[in-house]
Amino acid sequence: MKRVCLQNYYQSIVNNSSFVFTYFYKMMKLKYLFITLFFLFSSYKLNAQALNYQHIFGKSDTIIKDIRFYGAYVHQHQDFFNKAFSFQGIETGVIINHKLLLGSYGSTFVTNLDVKFANNPTFVYIGQCGLVVGSVRNDKKVLHTGWLLNVGYFSLTGDDSNFALFKADNPSIIINGMVLSPQVYAELNIAKCMKLRTGLAYSFYSFEDQTIITKSDLNNISLTFGFIFGRFN
Repeated sequence: MKRVCLQNYYQSIVNNSSFVFTYFYKMMKLKYLFITLFFLFSSYKLNAQALNYQHIFGKSDTIIKDIRFYGAYVHQHQDFFNKAFSFQGIETGVIINHKLLLGSYGSTFVTNLDVKFANNPTFVYIGQCGLVVGSVRNDKKVLHTGWLLNVGYFSLTGDDSNFALFKADNPSIIINGMVLSPQVYAELNIAKCMKLRTGLAYSFYSFEDQTIITKSDLNNISLTFGFIFGRFN
């Protein structure tokens, strides 16, 4: 009888010990789980505080750090119909991060070009406008280089009698089309607000060939130079 009681007593102790051990084991697991969740939440909260909403025009962003507005007077010298002539124009836009250039341009003949088609004198006017994209390298240096790509629309007007600019009445020739002009250039920093640019370009004109005028009459290499104004320091 005593032996049975002792066995029951020891068995109850073992059962109670097992229960206590299991209870503390579960409590320890919950403790470590709570600690882990606490550190994870704290880390997430710190990262959330460190990360601010970013946008391309923000002062502390990593995409656009600097924007400079500029304007330019540009001269383009080129042969048209095997005769030397030139465009006068303006260009305006922005320089982003001292590297990327985005803008627009417009250029025009300031007088009509006098040419002959089949020994018949003809006066020709060309105007064009469009967008310009490019890149500049080491613009902080006195002399630096870059490239440009002009993509635009052009209009050619011709007549057998001379006419005032933009005022051709019933012209005998009207051609409209696209023009593409890639260019490499060098710039010289003259002052904090002015640069001198000179470049070498090639103009590709796209339009339906006419009986009188073809693309080969317009496509040609050209020399450019211009004065660029802005706050560059």
